[in-house]
Amino acid sequence: MADDSFIVGRLYAPLAMIALLGIMIYFHRHKSFKYLYMFNIFCYMVAIFSYFILINHPVGEKFPNPLMAAIPFVWVIAIFEACLLSILSVSFFVFEEAQRHLWAKIVIGIAAVSLVLCGIGIAAWVVLGILSLNSG
Repeated sequence: MADDSFIVGRLYAPLAMIALLGIMIYFHRHKSFKYLYMFNIFCYMVAIFSYFILINHPVGEKFPNPLMAAIPFVWVIAIFEACLLSILSVSFFVFEEAQRHLWAKIVIGIAAVSLVLCGIGIAAWVVLGILSLNSG
């Protein structure tokens, strides 16, 4: 496992996100958002456990059980769902905190400015790409 070059994105980043979601559960322990955070933690745990199963399985050998052939698909679905739910969870957390705290309003303002700048950058990139075409 130490020689895996993808361990940061497949193990350490989900563990950091689980810790962040745990903190968010603490702050929203009386709100219904905590169930979204818990389901997100569950998705990350499924992704981590399926990653451990995949990394311990020898390459090129068949799985001992036919149902274990679905483990790569389980990992992909779990990590994709967890990433999308993480974006949603952090957004809900910041929007909920913005009702009471100034720091969250500042974060929303910075995110909005960043989104506008990214949109302008993408539009400029597309326009420059179209202009660079050599149409005859």
